[in-house]
Amino acid sequence: MARWKQSWSEDDLNRLRKLAGTKPITTIAKELGRTTGTVLAKAIEQKLPVICRIERTAQ
Repeated sequence: MARWKQSWSEDDLNRLRKLAGTKPITTIAKELGRTTGTVLAKAIEQKLPVICRIERTAQ
């Protein structure tokens, strides 16, 4: 069965909750084997942070 036809398992949701806000959506999507749009939609549905804040060092 194609990945896009599969529902989200509890393990997938837990990984998304752990990674949300710590990495860019594109990276999370690759790790979960899903499309960026699917991951973004699920993160918004679960009210998870979708913006990854990157600390920049002073130059």
